Amino acid sequence: MKPFSFVAAALTALSIGLSGNASAQEPIRFGVSTAVSGDAASYGKPFLDAIQFVAEEFNKTGGIMGRQVQVIYYDDRGVPDQGLQAAKKLVFDDKVHVLQPGSTSGVILTAMPVGKDGKVAMWGYGLAKQWLVESEGAIFRSAPPDQVMVSGLASFARDQRKLRRVGILHIDNFYGESTRDVFKVAYESGGDKPKIAAVASAAEGTRDFSSQLLTLSRSKLDGLVIIVTGSNFGPAFRQARQFLGKDVTLMADTQMADPKTRAEIQELAIGAYYSSSPMTPLNPDPVSRRWVDALRARFGIYQEIMGRAVVGMTVMKEAIERAKSTDSVAVMKAVHTIRDFPTPAGMFTFDPRDGEALKTGVVIEASGGSDPTKDKVVFSTRTNDPIYKERIDYKRIFGAAYRDEIYKFHKVN
Repeated sequence: MKPFSFVAAALTALSIGLSGNASAQEPIRFGVSTAVSGDAASYGKPFLDAIQFVAEEFNKTGGIMGRQVQVIYYDDRGVPDQGLQAAKKLVFDDKVHVLQPGSTSGVILTAMPVGKDGKVAMWGYGLAKQWLVESEGAIFRSAPPDQVMVSGLASFARDQRKLRRVGILHIDNFYGESTRDVFKVAYESGGDKPKIAAVASAAEGTRDFSSQLLTLSRSKLDGLVIIVTGSNFGPAFRQARQFLGKDVTLMADTQMADPKTRAEIQELAIGAYYSSSPMTPLNPDPVSRRWVDALRARFGIYQEIMGRAVVGMTVMKEAIERAKSTDSVAVMKAVHTIRDFPTPAGMFTFDPRDGEALKTGVVIEASGGSDPTKDKVVFSTRTNDPIYKERIDYKRIFGAAYRDEIYKFHKVN
């Protein structure tokens, strides 16, 4: 798999300004596998833009430990096999010090073991739980998981909106299926035991959802969750309005926070709801405002995926500086001991039980038009409890006694 021709130019640009002792030191290489082509590029490319922007900001103030930051990336197109090859090249050929191993949860799950076995510190932005649970403590997540955000949307639909005949339309891939399951479990856990009324799926790349929506319409729904990503979301949303009518409450994930998506659906978004992390222009927190405003000034647009890039990069910088090393075990141990570190998604406090560090989600009511900054936060959810039944097994990488040590440090059982 060959790198894009402009990778070398990007690396050169990030190296401008080296001087003194820093110029004599090896740069710290951040490896990134992301989608800059294909359907997943609608979020993979802005994610990469934000990573490069943050790296430039680091370099303006001396980099990390006085060493400049280089970003090396390859296009995985959102395809697991390509992500696997990209991760191998980054770890074994480019010898990166830090790895972000994929543009989707499915890619990350496939490529994450490369970084784990290659002894590279990792972070990821995908929302499904599997790659984090299976990481053995070798990776952290730079956003609240679906089990926080999507579960919050399910609770809002059931308890606040009182929706009782909810359907799900999901894309037929790893993310669509895992998000479907998270919403279903959370929605059906209510005290009166409501049930999801109907579920329909569509293949990746689908732009005609008419048959699925006709089937769903027969269930007389009062709410529909649309779990469709990339450029296919707009057609799915517009067709849902057409086939189900304006009285059915439409809900979605963070895709609806994308200004480009909103430009497609415009006034059809009125009355719809979507789940999000606190990484939104609606958040008044100074840390969030600073990064959102800086990214909007640079790129003319802010997308929630950019916030995940900021979190991953700033937390990794903090960990490397605490560890005073790029050794993966030392860096990840530093991540594991971070508490109350300010990020655009709130305070980052690592929970060694489930490996999560950001556990706040919000539900946002969409306004009309293409500007999501005019939306309104209507519900928030937070937990300090472990999210999964599974526990992170640290033994192989960090030693037999490590779990007890890190649990004691965080005062958890």
